[in-house]
Amino acid sequence: MHTPYIDIHTHCRNEQHDVLSLQNCIVGKDYFPSAICSVGIHPWHIDIDFDKQYNALETYAARENVLAIGECGLDKLTKTKWEKQIKCFEQQIQLANIVDKPLILHCVRAYQETFQVLLQQKVAVPVIFHGFNKNIALAQSVLKQGYLISLGADMLKGAKNNLISDLPLEKIFLETDDKSISIVDIYTYFCAVRKISMDQLRNQLAQNFQNVFKYSYL
Repeated sequence: MHTPYIDIHTHCRNEQHDVLSLQNCIVGKDYFPSAICSVGIHPWHIDIDFDKQYNALETYAARENVLAIGECGLDKLTKTKWEKQIKCFEQQIQLANIVDKPLILHCVRAYQETFQVLLQQKVAVPVIFHGFNKNIALAQSVLKQGYLISLGADMLKGAKNNLISDLPLEKIFLETDDKSISIVDIYTYFCAVRKISMDQLRNQLAQNFQNVFKYSYL
């Protein structure tokens, strides 16, 4: 396989032969896939019987095709109780540390709180803030903590060109999330704004993927 386009986070099944997708599985909502995936408990979907849900996550997390824990995190706009979100997030950080797999984070209006929980729980694995659509100052705060950023279809609106131009290539990923758009279009837009070749971007993001997820697509 030649250097693929890498979609770090998608809720859709990929059918493109030159795209390597990390499918997201929300425990208690989605079917567990046979393809490579991330598995987590989303703050929108924390079950009443959380212990049973978490036990299922532990079982999935040990499987070879699970490359990351998540998406998980904190969201101030959801109706899920804050205390429940914190507990769920803390336990998933601990699990990621145990299985030694990266964390893919959902974060809505809770960046400082997320930083605090990650620090308190002594996160020891790579951390990726998925669907990042904030300003350069917040991006720099994320990177300063040693974390990574994944950008999605939001960039196509044209409001994130400064962010695209500013981010270090070795600290980013690209994704489609739940959008019905090709990851190739996101790569193409990023290259146009950044003024780099498609080969350079594909090679760098493939290297990032191997470095963070310890996964070889060859």
